[in-house]
Amino acid sequence: MKKIKSILVLILFMMSVATVSFAQMSEHHGCGNIDPDSLETVTVTGIAIVDTSMMHPMYFLDEDNDGVEDYFLNFGPWWYEPDSSNATRPNDGDTITITGGLYENNMMDEPMIVVYEINGEFWRDPLDAFWNNMGHHSHGGGHHGGGCNGYSWGWLDDSLVTVSIDGIALVDTTFMMNMYYLDEDSDGIPEYFLNFGPPWYEPESGATRPEDGDQISIVGGKLDRNDLPMVIVYEINGLEWFDSTLFGGTFGGGWCERYMNDPVQINSVFDGDDWMTVYPGWHNGGMMEPNSIFVQLLELYPEDIPYAENENIFAGYEIGIFDPWGNNMMWEDGGCGGMMSFNNDADYQFHYNDIQLQGYNIDESTLQVKYWNKNTQSWTLVDNAYVDLANNTISFSSSVASNFVILTGTTVSGVNPEGDITVDKYTLKQNYPNPFNPSTTIEFVLEKSSDVQLTIYDALGQRVAELVNGQMSAGLHSVNFNAAGLSSGTYFYQLKVDGHSLVRKMNLLK
Repeated sequence: MKKIKSILVLILFMMSVATVSFAQMSEHHGCGNIDPDSLETVTVTGIAIVDTSMMHPMYFLDEDNDGVEDYFLNFGPWWYEPDSSNATRPNDGDTITITGGLYENNMMDEPMIVVYEINGEFWRDPLDAFWNNMGHHSHGGGHHGGGCNGYSWGWLDDSLVTVSIDGIALVDTTFMMNMYYLDEDSDGIPEYFLNFGPPWYEPESGATRPEDGDQISIVGGKLDRNDLPMVIVYEINGLEWFDSTLFGGTFGGGWCERYMNDPVQINSVFDGDDWMTVYPGWHNGGMMEPNSIFVQLLELYPEDIPYAENENIFAGYEIGIFDPWGNNMMWEDGGCGGMMSFNNDADYQFHYNDIQLQGYNIDESTLQVKYWNKNTQSWTLVDNAYVDLANNTISFSSSVASNFVILTGTTVSGVNPEGDITVDKYTLKQNYPNPFNPSTTIEFVLEKSSDVQLTIYDALGQRVAELVNGQMSAGLHSVNFNAAGLSSGTYFYQLKVDGHSLVRKMNLLK
């Protein structure tokens, strides 16, 4: 029986390539809840059972000391070691205390615990937003506490060096988003972490993320770190992944000097139409104000914006401003939500898409932009914003930089955001069940035989799956959507047929 169980564990291990620490992208002190609801955090104590009958040891925990495994412990790939502690894997028979993420929906008889700590020692952090955490200078500006997510992390000390590397892709799927590595010498141990950006990002070139074991060629920006070097992917197998010019010498940010002569434009690297521009003369001349600042702009999932329970948000952004020592100037009393005033106006532009509008059921004619005002502890309307309906942008000028900016609007009257919708006899029904985990059914009715697209988008309006693309007959159709590889949150499904776009919202709850 144990041999069979070991084989099952090995299959599970190979399917996931086990889990890899987010500490390998940064030290473990950070936050940035990329998947806050997917795993329940538990702490258990018991006897370690180590199965050495396979190629690499498999770890279990016997909680009630009866000699039977109660949990399978996922420590990650066999080669992983934490970079910020002296924690080690246990020996057979050791008494251990494990803190980790409980995952019950797996192939084992026992639930799996993805290990975060062992005996009080750090093992790995499931919360770092790794695609944004790209060169924080120190932890003085790190986000923690105060109920604040915080994705903005600082800067790269040096410019990225463009490299070309070839090797075997190693893909870790233990958490709800894949993590990608490159094994350059085919020894099963990665030499690089590959940063493809957020899980929702998809390039226009048609390039796709690799499968585990694929032979790949990567061109990217290399950042040396204490453990695995990180390569920000610009090209894969000769196809563009994203435009490296949006990085400049840093990731999603730029330095603004007190006596600079030219404006500095800061782009959100995964949408070049999101930007802010800081102009010469920004410095107020105050004794406490640094002579240079690093400014970073990032788009967040709407549900990750703090203080926004009563706001009708369909897009949200975080602005990080750091002093030369890495301290986040947007922090207030140990939490986020601060502001900084410039001596002159900065320009801002934010881009949205039709999926966000339709998914959140927003009347585009009512669009507003607001910023978090630390003085009033409330959202303040930007009264000089210009909405460009043709290009789906909203822009304004302000001498105030706030930690958080949101796009809001009024819900379209008379439309149920979670009900069936019908246009010209084409009907898109509400998915069921909703909320769902991990599968749900989407039904739609066609008036006549039509060319149909049924596509899934995340809360940022980025495509994550295509379920249907082709000719379908008239009548009722039912399509299953399995979101096993996605994290909890809001998603949209869009039916495109005969020039019509019908969008409904659904919620994945793990």
